[in-house]
Amino acid sequence: MRKALCVFVLCLTQTLAAESNKIHRTQAGGTPEAMLHDFIRAFDNLERDPFRGFFADDATVFYPRGFTTRASGRLEFEANFRKVFEEIRAGRTQPPYMDLQPRDLHVQRYGDIAIATFHLDDRPGVLNRRTLVLRKVKGQWKIAHLHASETALSP
Repeated sequence: MRKALCVFVLCLTQTLAAESNKIHRTQAGGTPEAMLHDFIRAFDNLERDPFRGFFADDATVFYPRGFTTRASGRLEFEANFRKVFEEIRAGRTQPPYMDLQPRDLHVQRYGDIAIATFHLDDRPGVLNRRTLVLRKVKGQWKIAHLHASETALSP
């Protein structure tokens, strides 16, 4: 019994420490890489409110498919992402809904601006490319622009 209690306390302590680090990292603005990690996790789980919080109000978005024009500003990109979330969820009720694994992450920092590029291998035969322009807003990294594109892989 005592051993089980010690294991429980140890696990609880580690969980609380991890949550504290995450909160501190987000509140302090953290790094672009930490912000991207949290953004991907919110997207995988389709957590609408945290996901929305990663974008600047005036952000622009190019989607890889389904939308032919650039979304400009919060009203437009949130309306589009609402549809994207519905398609991904497809009636399922338990997260995670995706398992995005960014590949070849490259972050270039220029003061309060950062450009992050990476690939996603989430569709067979297709290479998904992402470019995010981040800027610090009130001490936190926000997405100012997200460009998503895809290209067919050669056989």
